[in-house]
Amino acid sequence: MNIVIIEQNKIFRESLKTVLNQIPDFEVVFDADNNWYPEEMRNVVVNLILIDYSFGKTKCNEAMNKALLVWGTTVKFLFLTDYKEECANNNIKSSDIILKHSSKKEFENKIRKHQLH
Repeated sequence: MNIVIIEQNKIFRESLKTVLNQIPDFEVVFDADNNWYPEEMRNVVVNLILIDYSFGKTKCNEAMNKALLVWGTTVKFLFLTDYKEECANNNIKSSDIILKHSSKKEFENKIRKHQLH
């Protein structure tokens, strides 16, 4: 499963990338602190994008729309957040949210389960 991480905090982003790359069948193919994707990424199949919800609803929607243009409607999204309430106020389903302080196993389980739906 190819994963993209869009996260403002570089230390968290790099840590998450390291953790996810340790999980069998997971590979972080791109990570950044914004929704800019290099042209060569258009040729890479991306299954999941993890987006930092602290960007705010508008920026998250922009990132999702841009990703859909680049990779099509098969790509799925999970929002990274510190507090579920952050997303709940914007009608985002709990199945689309993962807490940043989750364990490696929780990330793995949430991502695998999310991919099935």
